[in-house]
Amino acid sequence: MELFVPLSGMNGSQINRFGGKAEMTEGRGKNGMTSKDSTSETLAKGLRILDIFGVENAGYGLSQIAALVGLNKTSVYRYVNTYCELGYLERDESARRYRLGARTLALSLSILEKSDMVRQVRDLVDKAGETYDLHVDVGVVAGDAIYLIHRRESNDTKVFRSFSYGSEPYYLATGKAAMAFMEPRALDALLDRLTLTPKTEKTITDKAALLEDLRQAARKGYSLNREEFVPGLIAIGAPLFSLRTGKVVGGVSFDSSTERHSMEEFEERFAPYLVELAKKISALVSL
Repeated sequence: MELFVPLSGMNGSQINRFGGKAEMTEGRGKNGMTSKDSTSETLAKGLRILDIFGVENAGYGLSQIAALVGLNKTSVYRYVNTYCELGYLERDESARRYRLGARTLALSLSILEKSDMVRQVRDLVDKAGETYDLHVDVGVVAGDAIYLIHRRESNDTKVFRSFSYGSEPYYLATGKAAMAFMEPRALDALLDRLTLTPKTEKTITDKAALLEDLRQAARKGYSLNREEFVPGLIAIGAPLFSLRTGKVVGGVSFDSSTERHSMEEFEERFAPYLVELAKKISALVSL
């Protein structure tokens, strides 16, 4: 059954099944910022450095940080030294790498423990995960990235490296679910900013092929991930919307190992439950 209008048929007044327009990051710059007149570019540059530390647990050297954020080593050195002094980063002297510091971890835990929205989402997700014995991820969109706010692991997925911060949402089920319901202009702008590099041999790195994949997701109401992030890991993802604005705010996914389920079986068996879970979570994130 076709639940959504394909991307090619969407326009500025397109209505999704949640009762509003599907938009994400339209009118924003490369860093997800709206206007230089009302924001601090210096602060944004510094925060870009913190952003990368959700990806690599082993940490980064100074040259790696500079290359990833597009700043010179002198500027990066000042930023990371300041972060180390304040406790947001720490330096491993033996490995000459920087990692997240205690102060950043404390802030993260405080958000996760004290947020009413996260607590309510956790209750819903944990119940669904227990009922269906599945791995469940919930991520929220900010700028061009999708951030994990809650994860419920299952035994068959614990061996996999899962995302904690996805700066490139095209290889994540949650990210593709959100991308599928963006306004066409915003989606084109996002794809222009992204470099579609492969994470596995099955990652979609051709723009036309990715757009077709997103159109299929829009028609179905959920995305499919066929080992595009990690070999042996498949997923289905559904978009989360703000019921007040109609905008895409994130995604939720069910994940499984290929040893446990085939993609076809996984989709047929669990996609309807995922879509219903996404509706319930959308009601919570809209409060």
